[in-house]
Amino acid sequence: MATIKPKNKTGNTKNKTGNLGKFRNFGLLVLSVFLLLTATLSSVSAQEEKLEVTVTAGPHLARVVAVNTNLAAGFISLAVYVTDANTGEVVSDAQVLVVAKNEKEEYEALVAALNSPAKPEQYDVTMNLGSTGEWIVAVDITSPLGRGGADALTFDVPSLNRYTSGSLVFFGIFAAMMLGVAYLFWSTKRDNRRRREAAQTESQAESQV
Repeated sequence: MATIKPKNKTGNTKNKTGNLGKFRNFGLLVLSVFLLLTATLSSVSAQEEKLEVTVTAGPHLARVVAVNTNLAAGFISLAVYVTDANTGEVVSDAQVLVVAKNEKEEYEALVAALNSPAKPEQYDVTMNLGSTGEWIVAVDITSPLGRGGADALTFDVPSLNRYTSGSLVFFGIFAAMMLGVAYLFWSTKRDNRRRREAAQTESQAESQV
């Protein structure tokens, strides 16, 4: 009488346990990379937090807000809100010049900030700070009330080396994720090969019975 051998449930259980362990380890790797990326982005976000200051420019009050900055590339976008220093009323017919000076490098940039009928109180400007180092941004405002100017904000444009060092963090995180995916792919192929070899060995053993 032929003997029917029971299926090797122990081997299947080991395979399932091994797969669960692999996916658990990979999940921990992805979670670690995600937490590191989140912490890095939070740090960058904190560094590029909106800057805001209110200064007196002659008969005007000017609230200067850095609405967007990319200091690594040397670009800043500002919004200047101009009001009457005495009454607080919006001044919608002013000529607003934004002047950025880098005294160490002897650079100067001057750009007119413009408003629109939709937002008469907001004068917008985008500037290119063409050199690294410390830049002092001032406003010069002329209106029927008179003329006045004042320093408003200070920006520090990093050197290329600092920009590259910060970028290496993101490249490192990306590389770690790719290594994790490559390891999962390689280990899956290895386990599949082992299972095929085990199945062939078991088949050969059964055929010899």
